[in-house]
Amino acid sequence: MVRFSQFGALSGVLMVLTCAIAGQAATPKTAYDMLPNSVQAVFWIPNADIALAKWEQTQLAQLAADPQVRSFWDSQRDDIEQRLTDAGWRLKIRPRELKNIANGQIALAWLDRPEDTLKPYAVALIVDVAGRKKQTDQLLQGLDAELKQRKAVSQQLKYKGHAITLYKMPKQPGELRVQETNYAVVADQLLAADDLKTLQNLIDAAQDADASSTSLSKDTTFVKGRKQLQISGKAHAEYFVRPLGFARVIRAISGKRTNSSMDILTALQNQGFSSIQCVCGEIEFSPQEFDLTHRGFVLAPIPLAKSAQILDFPNEVKREIPSWVSPNVSTILTTCWNVKTAFWKAEGLVDDIVGTEGVFREVIKGIKLDSAGPQIDIEKEVMPLLTNDIYAITDCKEPITTDSRRNLIALRIADSKKMKLVLDKAMKNEPDAEEVKFAGHSIWKVSHQTDESVTALSLDGFDQFGKSPSKAAGDDEEPLLSNWAITVHNDYLMFASHVEMIEEALELVKEGATLSPLTSQADFQRAQTAIKAQFGDQDASFWQIIRGDRSYRMQYELFREGKLQQSQSMLSTILDKLLQDQTELKSVRPPVNGQALPPFDKISKYLHPSGSMLRTTPHGWSFGSMLLAAPKTSALDLQVNQKAPDTARGGDLILAPKNR
Repeated sequence: MVRFSQFGALSGVLMVLTCAIAGQAATPKTAYDMLPNSVQAVFWIPNADIALAKWEQTQLAQLAADPQVRSFWDSQRDDIEQRLTDAGWRLKIRPRELKNIANGQIALAWLDRPEDTLKPYAVALIVDVAGRKKQTDQLLQGLDAELKQRKAVSQQLKYKGHAITLYKMPKQPGELRVQETNYAVVADQLLAADDLKTLQNLIDAAQDADASSTSLSKDTTFVKGRKQLQISGKAHAEYFVRPLGFARVIRAISGKRTNSSMDILTALQNQGFSSIQCVCGEIEFSPQEFDLTHRGFVLAPIPLAKSAQILDFPNEVKREIPSWVSPNVSTILTTCWNVKTAFWKAEGLVDDIVGTEGVFREVIKGIKLDSAGPQIDIEKEVMPLLTNDIYAITDCKEPITTDSRRNLIALRIADSKKMKLVLDKAMKNEPDAEEVKFAGHSIWKVSHQTDESVTALSLDGFDQFGKSPSKAAGDDEEPLLSNWAITVHNDYLMFASHVEMIEEALELVKEGATLSPLTSQADFQRAQTAIKAQFGDQDASFWQIIRGDRSYRMQYELFREGKLQQSQSMLSTILDKLLQDQTELKSVRPPVNGQALPPFDKISKYLHPSGSMLRTTPHGWSFGSMLLAAPKTSALDLQVNQKAPDTARGGDLILAPKNR
């Protein structure tokens, strides 16, 4: 689940990068033609003043302009901008300063520079500044004064007749190389880069009338990805990312080093995830009934190689909302995953991460044969009972505390009686499990004690996951989750962060309804209809709806109270434990102070439902998302109002194929 801080950061970056109030722009060379094919990620705004004008029509812009929210932003601006710097913004120009100089395109790019072992990356900025010489000069003069006040040493250089100003910052403890920033104005474009060679390359590209054969615009992956996306040309912002390459760049910028025996990125590379060649997308602000729409494509020719085949999502997602889904959920996600095949494809990845060949099979064997374990045959007793259908829901219990966010994942199963026998057998061997009776039904509740050594997945043998070979056999391992609950009911295996969430689901089932009462909620219906209208009704492999006025409440209020870091969603907790090094789990930096923000009820009017979908294609995955604007009388609303929910199928359900 996206945390409020992440949501706010995304909104802030989109806002400040589009804040370029400009007149008539010239037609300079595009950033795609100027940047080299070593780009690992780029965010591009084709025309800043058009993007800004459309952005200001959105509810998110109104939220950012709310006096109390603006007061918070102003009070925390310096700290937030420093955090952007720590995340990779090494160009010293503050995003908000672009509003005075931009007159056309803005592009921010991250490049791979493997030939430089001390700094194997570069960050570059391109801003059209035609007709803004005075403002640009003022910006550069202000930067000069500020950087020199911070003890930076400047140099004036010449390159092919163009002036370059280079600043070197004082070396900080632990730095392998001094940070530098370079600026030049060439062909009505402000060019900035955090190393001299990259800036010189941009100057060469700006002067060359034609795009080089090594430019990003000529890159095969770039061209293929955008072709599959079918770029509309109407977007106010675009992006292009090479996932593994960008991850390496960000890690290099952060300066973090892995303590494990196997680098997770190398493991992903080895196991076929490099076949995910790129992700590209376009964003449009305020089109018709939406605050924004987003279309994207993941270029990854199907089938993938090795363990990457775990990403196997048939276009057979269910449309019906089960009766156990509460009308109070904040998010609902449904996907179709080819679990029977994909599960076993994890073998190579697990072995690589752990650093021991064969550990995956040994774990599966141990679960089956260990006399002290559950003695369950995963292959024969569990996998045949699973279907491809997975549901995930979240909600938020009031009053708001660090424990308010609740999560439930449900897998549709083929034989509930057999699955219950398997589950009971496994849980009776779990030392921290307690059988809870609810309305004549059994729920297994697990509460791990903090002073006890527990296994990562609460099943004997899985304690090997996450350990490096250097770990002593007796070392304690923290559990992925301290408390959780699991049960089998009707056609579902339910796993939840709170036992009460399962109990409430069972209560809804008892009421005898065919479908969830969620399907009658107006905001949910709006989102359903909008996804279908925006992305079509063909079969898909994933869809999700987020109810904005519910989904961000807990994160927002805890952020105001300075308690957000004490609370994470179930998914975030698992990902943190699996993917982060131990040195990264605890941040030594104090959180942003959110006390100046207004209560959530004061800003919830700006937050409306959003939805997303994904389809598998022979060339990868097509996906899209949209954020609805404030309700108003429109063709979309009339479509919702005139079409009452179908009691047999849950209304005009999203992504419903015309012929089923």
